[in-house]
Amino acid sequence: MKHSDGRDPTVQCSLHERSDMQGDTDRPRGVAALTRLRSLNWMLSMTAQDLYFDSIKEHRGSYFVEYRPPSNGCSFAILTITFLGSLDSAKVIQSMETELAFWLSRYPIPLMVFGYDEAHNPIAPRKADETCLVGWIAPGGGDANLSWNLNDLSNHLDSAPAHPDWRTIYSDIPFRTGDQIKEHALRRLREQRKGFLVLKLALSMWLAVIPATFAIAEFLGPQWLGAIVLAYSLWKAWRVARELWGHSTPSPSASASREKQRKMDHYFYHCERNPGGFARLVLENFDADARERTRIEAAQIAANSQLK
Repeated sequence: MKHSDGRDPTVQCSLHERSDMQGDTDRPRGVAALTRLRSLNWMLSMTAQDLYFDSIKEHRGSYFVEYRPPSNGCSFAILTITFLGSLDSAKVIQSMETELAFWLSRYPIPLMVFGYDEAHNPIAPRKADETCLVGWIAPGGGDANLSWNLNDLSNHLDSAPAHPDWRTIYSDIPFRTGDQIKEHALRRLREQRKGFLVLKLALSMWLAVIPATFAIAEFLGPQWLGAIVLAYSLWKAWRVARELWGHSTPSPSASASREKQRKMDHYFYHCERNPGGFARLVLENFDADARERTRIEAAQIAANSQLK
């Protein structure tokens, strides 16, 4: 492999747009909302000729990889390597370079390789500004070129623009067309609208139709029906009065709700007194959740690999 180094972080097809497609579970709500808006615009811009391939996940023991073929007009694929357990820079570099050579030999498409730890933090095994390894096959089917400089990949794509047959290169990977993705999204939207309609109808019945029916029945119905409605109203009032004066025994669910509220008030008081400690606690919880999700994903990939 040929090595070259540099620091210019520019490359075709915005790196931020590509990273948006990898999930937004660990980002702030505002960024996640913006990402969903971009995803909606991206979906609306699809055409029947657009192809969107599934990703490939494989387990390697001390790490697992996910290969994403190009999509949305990009000319390169993305490989993410998630390392499990402790990290060694030399092993990280070796693994990234080995995986890049393997996937280039499997699919001769320009490739970006990113490394992450269990908490999904980016790894820079060489320098702080070198978190990405890139590679491509030299024109004419030559050797694989490797670089830690994103600008080298950009120069290659500019000098050797390719129009590959994606269906042939990725013949072993399932894919969907733009029309299929649109149809799936519209079907889900119709299902959500149906669910909201059912919820609105149920709330309308409970908050409007039933009270109105009681009022009409009390006013126009027979005397015995009015008496029943009046007795029900008095019973409800009696229950509320007992609760106000503390003479009623709360239900288990009410007791649990009160205890939860008491804890929330207690935690809020101490968080307000020590916001720095609360921020550290939140970060620790996010880190623990991310590591747990990584371990679960690694176990699922390992199980799927054994079934194949």
